[in-house]
Amino acid sequence: MTESDSSSLVRLNIGGKKFCTTVDTLTQREPYSMLAAMFSGRHTVCQDPEKGFVFVDRDGKHFRHILNWLRDGVVPSLKDSQYSELLREAEYYQLLVSGVWYFTYFW
Repeated sequence: MTESDSSSLVRLNIGGKKFCTTVDTLTQREPYSMLAAMFSGRHTVCQDPEKGFVFVDRDGKHFRHILNWLRDGVVPSLKDSQYSELLREAEYYQLLVSGVWYFTYFW
């Protein structure tokens, strides 16, 4: 992957909610996550041919928190029920490798 590839814009459609980010954001903080694998260049992702969005069949409610965590490593302040939902999504995207959210939630 070239430098221009890693900083290139990625359009995501997560369960109908649209997000824009970069390949760097999706691959650097958690290099063994599902998102990193999807955008590492090793896999072909299915994009909407008209708009260029990559579709992920998940509820997009908490994806902004996941994206922000990938950007800056900060876990949001949420209610306990929302943390449970966010942890489920983080687990799906394989972002619990470092255990950061797990320890933040229980401490």
